[in-house]
Amino acid sequence: MKDLKIRIITAIGLLLVLVPAVFFGGIALEIILGLLTIGAAYELEKMYKGDQKWNFYAIFDIVFSLITYLSFLFILKYDAYSYIVIYLSFFFLIEGFLMIFTKDSNINTLSHSLLTIFYSSIGFVSMAILRNTEIVSLYRDGLFLICFLFLVCFSTDNFAYVFGSKYGKHPLCPLISPHKTIEGSVAGTIFSLVLPPVFAALSGVSSYLFPFFTTGWAIAATILLSLVLSVIDEVGDLFASKLKRNYGIKDYSHIFPGHGGILDRFDSYIFVAVALLILVQLVH
Repeated sequence: MKDLKIRIITAIGLLLVLVPAVFFGGIALEIILGLLTIGAAYELEKMYKGDQKWNFYAIFDIVFSLITYLSFLFILKYDAYSYIVIYLSFFFLIEGFLMIFTKDSNINTLSHSLLTIFYSSIGFVSMAILRNTEIVSLYRDGLFLICFLFLVCFSTDNFAYVFGSKYGKHPLCPLISPHKTIEGSVAGTIFSLVLPPVFAALSGVSSYLFPFFTTGWAIAATILLSLVLSVIDEVGDLFASKLKRNYGIKDYSHIFPGHGGILDRFDSYIFVAVALLILVQLVH
């Protein structure tokens, strides 16, 4: 009972911060997502190190995750795609120098660095770009677009948990997450085909995502998209769970009492945001 109360209080606190930021968008949301990027990078580095002493490489990874977030935010916001080459070249040179001139550098630190820098930043920058997209046909720019993303993740995660807890009998991936079940997974996916597509149809998101289709076909395509995003949502969840299992931890951190860490809460959202941004970039 005490744990449930803590979870509810934490959830309310998160909503009080995130809902206004998502609603108004702009620089406030970008700052919050930037802070989440730093926190996620810290959680990954803490997972790698365990009880070991932190070194320069870990600090570099956290700082560069923020640099990556800001760089891609600039590139995507201003359609400055030529700067991707500059960023990647700079990143390649820095990593090369670190591998040669840093005592603790090896192939493991390089792989850790790549995962920390990109996993912690790309998803959150995708959310920022989706929300702050200037769409004439949608109310308050990209607000409905990001709401569609949240609805897909919320429907998948919560209905999978509810139905899995009550009716689940067959493990989905026992070696990664033994508590997730096939029944829960199917239920979460089914419910993701109801509320998100209805919202998308009523808000105009369907027409924006599929501008070359008639209204009926756009809605049908949105239902299919919800199915794909729901599967991606569960893959993102399992990806984060596999990392934790490999390093023998239950939660990435305890920054959100009763809920775990940043990556515990946003693991599936990261994957879905990247996938949805790819679609938006392809059709517009």
